[in-house]
Amino acid sequence: MLQNIFSTFPDGWPGVGLLLLRLAISSSAIVQGISLLLSTAGGGLCNGVLGSISILAGVMLLFGFLTLIAGIVATLSFFTVGFSLLASLEPIKHNNAFTTLDLSVISAALILLGPGAFSIDARLFGRREIIIPEGRRPPR
Repeated sequence: MLQNIFSTFPDGWPGVGLLLLRLAISSSAIVQGISLLLSTAGGGLCNGVLGSISILAGVMLLFGFLTLIAGIVATLSFFTVGFSLLASLEPIKHNNAFTTLDLSVISAALILLGPGAFSIDARLFGRREIIIPEGRRPPR
């Protein structure tokens, strides 16, 4: 299924670049999720649910497991938190809002680029070489 979505799972330097992108997004999602869980300011249940989902998406992105789904969840999570900070009346939170919105754009780029060769997705859904045994080949 994922092989049809992502045309390649690049290795080498492009694969390392995608790994770095996944590390940046996953660490930010995990930190955001932890801060939402520890947040005591209004919306306790919403913060808890959004925080738990952010941590789960961050861990999935960290290992490159179901990157498409985890990336979509991370993008929506960053987008939600970014706009809630932007709607705040405190100007100091606006800087954090733009940083969070930038993270949503970067995670959207990761969705479009794919997980890379250094991921669980590449091991599960990547291209495979099929070797036909000698006894099964038609005569020449």
